Amino acid sequence: MTSPATNDTTDAFASRHFGALELLGDECGALALAMRDWMVAHDVVFAGQPIPFVMAPHCIEASTMARVQHAVEVLTRVLDRFCTAYRTDVGLRHALDLPTAESELVRIEPTLDDPLQLCRLDAFLMDDGRIQFLEFNAESPAGIGYTDVMFDGLVEHFTSLQYARDEGDLHLAYERITPHLIRTVRSVEARWRRWTTGPEGPGSALGIPRSCERPFVALIDTADSPSVPEFRIICRSLEAAGFDAAYASLDELRRLDGRLCVQGRAVDIVYRRALVEDVLDPYASPGAAALIAAVREGAVAMFNPFPARVANNKKLLALIGAPEFAHLLEGDEERRVVADTIPWTRILAHGGSTLPDGSAGDLAAYVRAHRDDLVLKPASDYGGHNVHLGRLTDIDVWEALVDAHAGTGEWIVQLYLDVPTGRFPAIDDEGHLVVHERHFNINPFAIGGQYAGMITRISTEPVINVSAGGGLLPCVSVARR
Repeated sequence: MTSPATNDTTDAFASRHFGALELLGDECGALALAMRDWMVAHDVVFAGQPIPFVMAPHCIEASTMARVQHAVEVLTRVLDRFCTAYRTDVGLRHALDLPTAESELVRIEPTLDDPLQLCRLDAFLMDDGRIQFLEFNAESPAGIGYTDVMFDGLVEHFTSLQYARDEGDLHLAYERITPHLIRTVRSVEARWRRWTTGPEGPGSALGIPRSCERPFVALIDTADSPSVPEFRIICRSLEAAGFDAAYASLDELRRLDGRLCVQGRAVDIVYRRALVEDVLDPYASPGAAALIAAVREGAVAMFNPFPARVANNKKLLALIGAPEFAHLLEGDEERRVVADTIPWTRILAHGGSTLPDGSAGDLAAYVRAHRDDLVLKPASDYGGHNVHLGRLTDIDVWEALVDAHAGTGEWIVQLYLDVPTGRFPAIDDEGHLVVHERHFNINPFAIGGQYAGMITRISTEPVINVSAGGGLLPCVSVARR
């Protein structure tokens, strides 16, 4: 609920909320069970289990939230520029060194000019108030639907949150993420429809009308996705906003008379949650090929298009502030935000490099000698897989990783940052109110190029990820009225 980067305002709110929970006494355990059942009934479920939660949102002081918002919007402009540049910038393509099939997919001629429509920027909020972005999840960022619904559940079950939201001297504010998503999907559909039914598009030949009362959104992932409950949440929100919407697996996609179809119905917008590697899997169903062909021809709009893969690659953290790509930063403020919020990151390689202290030296040798200060991770993996914190990794394992991956262009090395911890109220196995100390990171969203709210992920482990057993909670701002 609170973290080291707090102040008197957030501490006051945390104290009041915990006091209200203490007054409930033994009712707290029953309330937690009721909240858990409520979450199951409302699809806050991942991999068949309710997402772990605590008895409060994560509170951040309003001015800190404003700094996060500013950094997110500046970085999103920069990331969008890198995604766009990949098609024509030979130096960027060489530096990222994507596999051939992936590179060709990313370079499909776009029908719209904003490749980065959806991104979750995963960060640490440090003890001294600095914001440090460790990864950009631009491929399949989860948590949008889950967290909006979880906030509703917390407010419904805990009266102290209702009071702080609606009245009192401390104001609690939660930025709902789903409305930003709906507005951007609506914009993508409208702009695609204007283009595809215009003189350059295939829409007229395919019978695509110039307007549609309820455009059909197909949310696409693999058949074994553990996130289907969140897809249902998002589809319900889209339906309520005037779309028809359904989840479908890649296996269910077909081309009929030139249109991309699900169960015989023509799709207007694909909301892509399937990763590029799922689409390019040599064992993927014909549906993946149908999707690629429809996107290539402009026969369907895609929310979260393939070029976003550029921002998703962790090697971009090493390139975004590099002198050879300075032409992709515009103005002093972009340069300042990149310098202040991106920790030292390099593509793991042999040979000379600028080291964290600004000196020059052999990168691989430095990585071997400074294990406690560094993190190794693959550039294209996700879900916290294969992330190695040097101080928690045996030296033999660390050196084997350097031997195996230096020079392959597939791993990065990043400066280690102390993982923030916070105190969160929870219920123990006996139904008693306790305070748990948990590692946490903050995960602001950018949707349609704008800040779109924030979630927090928590874990007992320093590598934090819901797919690795971590928890999720809404992130709220607190200010005095």
